[in-house]
Amino acid sequence: MTLRSYKIPAYLFSTLCAVIFMYPLFFSVISSLKDNLEIYNNVFSLPEVWRWSNYKLAFATAHIDKAVWNSFIYAIAGTLLTLVLGTMASFILTRISLRWNGALYIYFIMGLMIPVYSLVIPISRMIGSFNGFNNYFVMIVLYATFQLPLTIFLITGFMKGINKEIDESAVMDGCGPATLLFRILAPLSMPAISTAGILAFFDIYNDLIWNVIMVNDRSMFNISMALMSFVGERGSSQMGPTFAGIILTIIPTIVIYLLFQEKVESGLSAGAVKE
Repeated sequence: MTLRSYKIPAYLFSTLCAVIFMYPLFFSVISSLKDNLEIYNNVFSLPEVWRWSNYKLAFATAHIDKAVWNSFIYAIAGTLLTLVLGTMASFILTRISLRWNGALYIYFIMGLMIPVYSLVIPISRMIGSFNGFNNYFVMIVLYATFQLPLTIFLITGFMKGINKEIDESAVMDGCGPATLLFRILAPLSMPAISTAGILAFFDIYNDLIWNVIMVNDRSMFNISMALMSFVGERGSSQMGPTFAGIILTIIPTIVIYLLFQEKVESGLSAGAVKE
């Protein structure tokens, strides 16, 4: 068989997958503009009356704007903190010869093997001991801490591959450790850093479990918590506004991905190939 004959099944399979993956989004969009009667009786049809008021109700009741803002605060601050700490830790593990470097690296990587649900009770009790609930700073530190193991794993693996002759040349030119790290090694490690940053950002942005446990102040809800609270309040009585709330929570993630699509794909590929 020629290469062209192999492409046809591949295109057909890709089209089928695209339809399967896109249908839930399409269904949510058209359902967000219907009332309950149309949603249950005319599942596949377009709305007879385009009820944009569903979005107005979801926006006003679920406070999506505040929830999106909170999610960005958690995600951006948590990602920056974990990247700075992870890059510094990777520098020590790969560039400074310490007797316990191997044990320290294993200690960090063990964080990838511990189920997050097993830490819910001890962490919540610890944070409760100093009244750390409903606190932006505590949430950001918590998110950054849980992203550190993967961040260190990715950046350390990449930084090990950078020739140490670069370090020697930089030291001969008068570079100190901080200059060597942030002006030379960090830019060279940017593929791994961007990979870690992308993964950390989306993981924090879409978090639910820690926001449920650590936050009961509605003004601090992230987007997942706000949506869950809104759906719980509305139940099945008003499905249109519920679907509208779902769409409003999806839009920011789609926009971010479209804006940084090349960074996402190149970062993930570089991190995977390097390690």
